[in-house]
Amino acid sequence: MSQVLSQDEIDALLGGLDEVAEPEPETEQIEPSHKPEDVVVYDFANAAQTARLKFPAFDAINDRVNRGIRSTMSSILRIMVESSVVPTKISLFDEFLRRVPVPSSLHILKMDPFRGHVMMLVDSQLVFSIVEIFLGSTKIGQTRVEGREFTSIEQRLIRRIVNAFFSDLEKAWQPIQPIKINYVRSEINPQFAKIAQNEDAVLISKFQLDMEEVSGDISLCIPLNVLHPIKKKLQSTFQGDEMKDPAWSNKLVRNLKGTELEVKIPLGTANITGAELLDLSVGDIIQLDTGVDHLLSAIIQGHSKFYGRPGTYKAQRAFRVEEVKAV
Repeated sequence: MSQVLSQDEIDALLGGLDEVAEPEPETEQIEPSHKPEDVVVYDFANAAQTARLKFPAFDAINDRVNRGIRSTMSSILRIMVESSVVPTKISLFDEFLRRVPVPSSLHILKMDPFRGHVMMLVDSQLVFSIVEIFLGSTKIGQTRVEGREFTSIEQRLIRRIVNAFFSDLEKAWQPIQPIKINYVRSEINPQFAKIAQNEDAVLISKFQLDMEEVSGDISLCIPLNVLHPIKKKLQSTFQGDEMKDPAWSNKLVRNLKGTELEVKIPLGTANITGAELLDLSVGDIIQLDTGVDHLLSAIIQGHSKFYGRPGTYKAQRAFRVEEVKAV
């Protein structure tokens, strides 16, 4: 039968449980395989920036665009304009928009045959300086940028620079992928210039222009998914430059034309034995494998280039070209 425990018995049981203490398991201290300073923090929010994508062909395109901008801007503005290429960056589109000031001269473009749109950004200070030059101002860079928008006249004048940029861009892309630039629209507020999703990765090409005492940037924002069809081309090595220097080319051609070449005209060959070689004497005839009516081969720097016949010209041995060897 059940028995009711007294308070003393209950206290005794509880005291016994306290005395029985389980031994703590021995834990081994495992030393970490990596030191804290060896750990590299990975930023998932800006994963696009950490991607080490290499586009050698795209860098070559930017170099050609830079040379074109320098020449075009100097011709249009009639002042000396220096330009330089800022290293290409990969960023998130949302982060790029946050860095765009208001107001800004934003232009949405279409690069046929690619799908999607690209964005061209002209620095505000550069816009006002270009307008001052067009209007005949002798002191540029004096216009206040903050707190004002572009007038219709200013937008029309800056459109001339944008259109000139199209021609330079198309020429620079020609060796990689022929493109046609189509103007879509212009914007002042970056929030209305959505050419990609906020989390999409974009390529940022920036060209810094210096004219007199004013500096400004022209930037080109291209979503990576727009360039996906030609990704392998952009990752290839440097492409040939079509913007050749005529004077340098003419000088190279003149030097090549003046280069001396070694020309040999073998009359023929024959195989003889060692015994026949020892029996040879003055007056003996060695029959060659070339017939009287056969064409001889002219060897230019070790390569057969022409076929012809031997003869004499102005009391000297000569060779008349009859055929040109097909390549």
